[in-house]
Amino acid sequence: MKLFQTGLLFCSRALLAVVFLGSTQAQVTEEQCLQKFSTAKEDFVLNVNESVKEGAVFLSSTPVKNKKDCIVSCCKAPNCNLALMENGEDGGVKSCFTFNCLYKQNQACKFVRKNGYSNSVLTSVLERYLKDYYPNEDLPPIANAGQDQVVQPQETVYLTGIGSRDDHGVKDYLWKMVSGNPYAVIEKTTFKDEVMVSNLSAGTYKFQLTVTDTGGQSNTAQVTVLVLTPEQSEDQCLMPKKMGPCRGAFPRWFYNGASEKCEEFTFGGCKENKNNYLSEAECNKACHGVSASEPSKSGRLGPIGGPGETCGRTCEAGEFTCGNGCCIDKALECDQERQCSDGSDEESCGDLESKFRSLLVIPVNANKVHCTEEPMTGRCTDTITSWYYNPFEEKCLRFNYGGCEGNDNKFETEDSCMKSCQNVDKSDVFARRANFEKQAQTSNLGLIVVAVLLGLAIFIVVAFLGFCILKKKKKPQNYQLATSGAHSMGHTDRLVYNSTTKPI
Repeated sequence: MKLFQTGLLFCSRALLAVVFLGSTQAQVTEEQCLQKFSTAKEDFVLNVNESVKEGAVFLSSTPVKNKKDCIVSCCKAPNCNLALMENGEDGGVKSCFTFNCLYKQNQACKFVRKNGYSNSVLTSVLERYLKDYYPNEDLPPIANAGQDQVVQPQETVYLTGIGSRDDHGVKDYLWKMVSGNPYAVIEKTTFKDEVMVSNLSAGTYKFQLTVTDTGGQSNTAQVTVLVLTPEQSEDQCLMPKKMGPCRGAFPRWFYNGASEKCEEFTFGGCKENKNNYLSEAECNKACHGVSASEPSKSGRLGPIGGPGETCGRTCEAGEFTCGNGCCIDKALECDQERQCSDGSDEESCGDLESKFRSLLVIPVNANKVHCTEEPMTGRCTDTITSWYYNPFEEKCLRFNYGGCEGNDNKFETEDSCMKSCQNVDKSDVFARRANFEKQAQTSNLGLIVVAVLLGLAIFIVVAFLGFCILKKKKKPQNYQLATSGAHSMGHTDRLVYNSTTKPI
């Protein structure tokens, strides 16, 4: 009996130790999570409509009591980098929403001033919202390697660093491949920030861009190019279009394997699958040549569905964990068909839609969104003089627009700019001034270069015309001297003069 009691006591202590250890590990994980997030400006709310149009993803809405719990819920959600909170009474949280603000590395979230809301952002991803402005400091450049790309084998890819910026201008751009098939060929184009990559076989490639400013400071950024295998092409191109459980209205593109072309559809705003693209060009680049009429390596024909649930293992990233512990493809969650045998993949979809709808109906001033966006040249290389509104100076300034992409803080005239953005000031800006000023100065750099070159060209033309006028004035004088007889020509003078003036 005593031996039994001793054993029972030992087991109890062991169990308590395990529980304590698990609690300590959870606490450490929670603390590590909180350290990765930073508090952004108070009284700003996400403009959900504009953000989802740019590719931001609504992930979840979890009932919580305080801000810390909301941030922790973001840590638990894959790809979450924004915890948006509607403030409650006594420092509590009335509602908690989590988002992924990155679309293939491009920052898609847009914010507008609204009392009663607060945001915590993943510092490493959205640090541009946190930087302070020091006007007399030469800040290092910010490298921008562009959006991640998805292509088919042997497609040519162009990588551009035109989105990089610096307060005094970027001097050098250097591209290199850091991982992937070494047989890929990298060649420079006529643009100093751009390279062309060819001979790409299936696999994942990472390229690094290093930019250096005029002061010798540098910064790096990476971009991923996914060259699809036949199996990956099924997920990216042959999954059926999916509107999702939310009932917004966002134009998107999907690849129709039957017609073998990209087609537009209306996306609801949440729980998309991989066959979902912001533009027709992006869709074509990923799925060009993929056919649903030919069997793939998996043996399937036509648009594919899920493989059903699998049990007895730990679910991986990209999978949904059913209530019974089994796993299904995450793209099958909320597709209006039960894939989990317990139906858990369709349980929370209605609640998700109502939470998303509540965000869409928050009244915001659209002009304050557009007029506080950082001026963007876009990725094209035209030179179009446009106007943008600077809310810190409360006036419209010229900048050089490249001809594509960009944003809505772009106007044809100064008058239309001022009329649209009146009463917008620095209090309406979510991003810190440092990033806004740096982007604005970079956007104006092209305009300054054009102005300098134009001035130089005018100077050369004026100098040439002046030279021609002086030369013309001197010609009659030389002619009179040659024929007046005041100058006695020698033998050589006569030969040269006679040979060049002999009538035909």
